[in-house]
Amino acid sequence: MKVNDNYLKEQLSHVYWLNGGCCAGKTTMTKKFVEELGFQTLGDDVLKYRPFTSSVEYPALQYPHPELDWSKWFNRPNDEHCKWLFQIVEEMMEFFVIDLLKMSSDTPIVIDLGIMPERILPFIPKERMVCLYTSDEEIERLYFYREDHKMILDVINLTDNPAQTIKNGNKSMAKFSRDIRNACVKNGIMTIERTTSLSKEEQFKLVREYFGL
Repeated sequence: MKVNDNYLKEQLSHVYWLNGGCCAGKTTMTKKFVEELGFQTLGDDVLKYRPFTSSVEYPALQYPHPELDWSKWFNRPNDEHCKWLFQIVEEMMEFFVIDLLKMSSDTPIVIDLGIMPERILPFIPKERMVCLYTSDEEIERLYFYREDHKMILDVINLTDNPAQTIKNGNKSMAKFSRDIRNACVKNGIMTIERTTSLSKEEQFKLVREYFGL
């Protein structure tokens, strides 16, 4: 299925997109948009879409699954892991956009989803997109220890060498984040770095000011 980009651009003119990598504050900023400005949001629930996919048409959405060798899965080369991360988001977008179109257009929507900007710039202009990013060190410190990643860490702790698995996973997530940031810079999209000295309120203010909200 292909939806006309110009139609999408018109129908999604109330959507603001927080792009970027992990541990950059996207989810935190989304919560503030919802709680303080009354925005709507839509979560990227991969498991919601998986039952409607096949391994032929949507191979990335079929992984990971419980039968995998988790040691091999998490210790894949970083390039291979990043390729899957980008592919799963691209496959999900077909379903995600439909869900966006079903939401009310009377209230603004904020989305926090890391994706190559070229995939959404045809219908989400750069004026309504911000790339949030943080340092490799922050990703290494936080990613696998966040409460919403507890299930991932539980699986990693069952692998042959959890410490090495986490180290390799951190490299993959850092590369994923850098690739998105570099693509956003290349496309002239506003970038904001989350540092340990930048408070949530300050980051929120920067994002709001850029969006003119």
